[in-house]
Amino acid sequence: MKIGVITNLVKIDEFVAKEMATADTDGWMRATGGNTGNVAFVQGIKNILGDTFGVVNWGDNPEAVNKHYDMLVICCANQIGAHVDLAGWADRLHHFDLPTVFIGLGAQSDEIGNIPEIPDGSKKFLALTKSLRADPNSPNIITRGNFSSEVVASFGVDSSPFGCPSQFISTQLNLGSKCLAHQQRTKYDRIMTAAGNPWHASATLENTLTEIVEKYRGDYVLQHPKALIQLALGEANSLQMNHVSRLEKVYSRIGDWEHIKAWFESFSVFFADAQNWMHYSKHFTLAIGPRYHGVALPIQAGVPGKVISIDSRTEELSVTTGIPTVRYKEVEHMGADELVDFCRWNKNDASNYDAVRKENAIRYNGFLSLNGIPVNERITALAQN
Repeated sequence: MKIGVITNLVKIDEFVAKEMATADTDGWMRATGGNTGNVAFVQGIKNILGDTFGVVNWGDNPEAVNKHYDMLVICCANQIGAHVDLAGWADRLHHFDLPTVFIGLGAQSDEIGNIPEIPDGSKKFLALTKSLRADPNSPNIITRGNFSSEVVASFGVDSSPFGCPSQFISTQLNLGSKCLAHQQRTKYDRIMTAAGNPWHASATLENTLTEIVEKYRGDYVLQHPKALIQLALGEANSLQMNHVSRLEKVYSRIGDWEHIKAWFESFSVFFADAQNWMHYSKHFTLAIGPRYHGVALPIQAGVPGKVISIDSRTEELSVTTGIPTVRYKEVEHMGADELVDFCRWNKNDASNYDAVRKENAIRYNGFLSLNGIPVNERITALAQN
């Protein structure tokens, strides 16, 4: 079977090999689909499929795609919500006319339980997915959790809430136990923080996270939005004045605008591939912050972490994949030391992570088998442990 994979990354291998070191912000955003965290779930899908796939782009000739491939696999993100219209997806998939599997689809809402309104184009997309099933009686969508499946079901589509594929980037068994052991043997305490969104109400956390970076010899890992990447790359002159005003307010602890610019250039890091991100994470004791993949990738490298959830998406992803999480309103008034200690792992965190990950591996294997997709044997081993 010839499987074609569609991602939201743009020539990412070429970018890493030839452009990354000197790329500007626009280059980074284009290559990573607007958020560097996208490289995580794409890597997870590649691991699941092994080498049995080719790359398809949304703009490829439909007739050529239909002729060359037997099935498509779509790398999804939090695309079910008022913020995205999937009419374009519906149109292209209709013309590709192939059995299609959707992995990692998420719904976005202010909190779990609130079903979001979605555009008509997204409703059309969801209705179309049922006609693209390899087996008419088996769901062809894996969502990021129960809430996303509940949202999808409200529009008449069944799905499987098995979580983000990034949980299977590592094929190590008992990964939770390895994370706890890493925390216990670390002699030099360093904390990696996953920067949040300065335009979200949870931006109250950012001053504490930047203080943790300084006190615990850490780094401030960026994913999105574009303005933070611009600061880190020394492109502050390109920022709009209203963006400057907001950033001055959010990062007031650091100092005036000149100090904020210098701080970002010194302490910010970001990645265009999951492997380097994971490898770099091994230098740290713990990863914390409001970005799910900023915590999930270190865990895949054997470094414990806790997600400070800021919306339904981050909370759902964390719960579904077994990553410890806390809502930001519960910790936004904690000091740096208190927050770090609160986020450290214990035995229950490790055992729960391993148990959830094994169950999800079993479910992923069953889902992919029902959809006629061969699974990498190393992923199968996670389900059998």
